[in-house]
Amino acid sequence: MRDILLSSAIKLTALHGYGATTTQAILDDAGVSRGSLLHQFPTRDLLMVATAHEAMNRMLVAVEAGITRHGDLLKGLLDFPNILWRVQTDLPARAFTEIQLASRWDPVLEDGLKGAMATVNALTTSKVVSVAEQFEISNLPRLLHEIYLLISATQGLAIGRDLIEEKAMTAGALAILKDRFVAALKASLA
Repeated sequence: MRDILLSSAIKLTALHGYGATTTQAILDDAGVSRGSLLHQFPTRDLLMVATAHEAMNRMLVAVEAGITRHGDLLKGLLDFPNILWRVQTDLPARAFTEIQLASRWDPVLEDGLKGAMATVNALTTSKVVSVAEQFEISNLPRLLHEIYLLISATQGLAIGRDLIEEKAMTAGALAILKDRFVAALKASLA
């Protein structure tokens, strides 16, 4: 039941926005009773925090799958900007961004997302440290900063891409981000 509700919440939040994703809309989409929802999530805020966590988990799984799909970790890392762009333009990332923006005015969401962000940052750092050890990467802090920059920039481009009529601007910016990341990664390799 929880997965059904969270899947509906992710889809509706991504497609219609945070404000339009009411509990009734989620109930209608999921085809479940109000009691089933309230049993899992007593408040809309708790539902949206759980939705953000689930969206982030789905994003992490998609990134991991994209990297391992190459069969070679280094090739996967070199393709990380493309993988990240695909993830940032998918429904879970769009839903997460909507909830993230709403958290600026909602203290319950803000507190819930701080925990999610801390978890993701710790997991990302742990994975990057593991990769850095495997490939003898020389400047770990720099690589972490490049990854953070890439994540933030692709999220921003994903938000703005629907508003920019000149699609070549987005493609050009993505190309620059990819070149920058690949150059930084190659420069860090021993």
